[in-house]
Amino acid sequence: MVRTVYYASVSLDGFNAHNDAERRGNGGFQVAESPANAGAVVMGAGTYARLQEPGESGSPAWDCPPKPVWVYTHHEFPGVPGADIMFVRGPVGEFAADISESANGGEIWVRGADLAGQYLHHGLLDELRLVVHPVLLRQGRPLLPLPLLPAAARPAVLLSAGPSADGSIRLCYGFGARPDA
Repeated sequence: MVRTVYYASVSLDGFNAHNDAERRGNGGFQVAESPANAGAVVMGAGTYARLQEPGESGSPAWDCPPKPVWVYTHHEFPGVPGADIMFVRGPVGEFAADISESANGGEIWVRGADLAGQYLHHGLLDELRLVVHPVLLRQGRPLLPLPLLPAAARPAVLLSAGPSADGSIRLCYGFGARPDA
């Protein structure tokens, strides 16, 4: 079964710690896993645009695997040389089967809070894997868009938790039926 996963790096007060901490000079707060392990990646236009921006080296920050990448957008974007990118328009459920098939048995990585919120709302998100960092950012992009729609209020079950050497905590939550149901 193909699993759809949202990896996020978050501050104690619920803001995206990967991008916001780096902008504030608190670098080093990153999700340890790499999308290179994914069978397919899905993202929204904002995430795609950010990955097109030059990084510290001057080249784009593109870090997706040479596997299918699906971009939900209403904009026109240039492609990435050598990347297998599909630009799609429409509700997330409309493309779920095609994306799952393209993952070829691997995990589907959701990138971007807004898209993760849509996947959660439509019952398409299987896991939320968090790295919670010991920092208060007080502002920035929230972990998930608020308010979440009532349909997104599915029970989350803690699958694993553990500390990291840098003081952060790794948490993995599954969505679906409760173990006692």
